[in-house]
Formats: sequence, C-alpha cells, structure tokens
Amino acid sequence: MIGFGQGSIISKVANEGLKDYLEKIPLGQEEMFGFNNRHDFSKAEIGIPYEVFTLNADFFNDENIRRDKNYIISTGNWRVPIIVDNEYRALLTISNFNKTYGIVKIGAKGLAEELGLFKQNYTSINTPNILRVFQLKGDFILTSNRTIYPLTSASNGLLVDGKKVYSLYAILVLIKNKVIPNINGIINEGK
Repeated sequence: MIGFGQGSIISKVANEGLKDYLEKIPLGQEEMFGFNNRHDFSKAEIGIPYEVFTLNADFFNDENIRRDKNYIISTGNWRVPIIVDNEYRALLTISNFNKTYGIVKIGAKGLAEELGLFKQNYTSINTPNILRVFQLKGDFILTSNRTIYPLTSASNGLLVDGKKVYSLYAILVLIKNKVIPNINGIINEGK
C-alpha cells in the first residue's frame, strides 16, 4: 500500500522538522504531548511512518460490500511516531499539499502509545498502515495482506474484540451493516 519511495520521503520530512515541532510545545505542557520534560526532546527520534487510509465513497454508496472491490483510499496523511527511550511518545502528522509533504501537527500521545504496544506485540509486521473510520472516530491497523487489528478507539466504537485479528472484508461488512445504519438513524432523527 505504501507507494515506492514514499516512506523514505516521509521519514526525511519528519527528521528535518522534528526538532522545530518539538520546540513548538509550550513550556510546561510537555506531559500533555507525551514527554516527561524538555530534555526528552534531545533523545527523540522518529519511527516507521504509518500511511493513513479511510473509506471511499463507494463504501457508502454500494448497497452491499463486495470482496473483489477496493473500498479504501489514502487520506494523503501520514502519522510518524516520535520515540524516546524506545517508547512511542507522540505522533507527527505529515500531509501532502500540492505534491509537497510537510508536518502539520504534533500530538496524539494516546494513539502513539497504542502503536508502540502494537509494534512490541507484532514484531513481524513491518509496514503497517492506519485505517481511520471517521464515522466511528476509530482506528485500525491495516497490513499489506489486508488483515485488520482494531485499536482501542475502533474496539469501543464497533464493539469488536481488540485482541482479535480480522480480515478487511469482515470489518467492512461489520461497519456497513451495524454502524452506518445507526449513524444514519441518528442523523435522520435530528432532521
């Protein structure tokens, strides 16, 4: 799923902008961003970038999910872990604007910690991606063989077992059949 050479471009952008973005953290708010103190900044390094995908329009327009159809699309965003003392502390968000990548945000310490735990528990998965389902406010790890690992936000929103592994197809069917009708019902009630 990662385009050829994109991961190294993202890593380069993250490395070049890391120190500047760390310095943007207001004095005294280091813990809110996952750091113990400003000394942590000098030990910070970046991890492997995660490309962020989401559901495309066909997912919402098709009445039924088909196994042979692709329902995911890149958001153009990447999340890059900031690692201090082998712990994922925060994430840089890198976005593509007019074919140029740049850092747009630092934060998401909870998601960073969860990605760090995932990396520890699944050491053989080298190129994970994030599938962000905005309607659920939930994230999944998406692997190159289309396997899904629900993260806490997705487990809470979908009521799936966060310790289980799912096929992409199974998760898409679950979202389509259980979650989207509920969201549409809530929206229609508000009209």
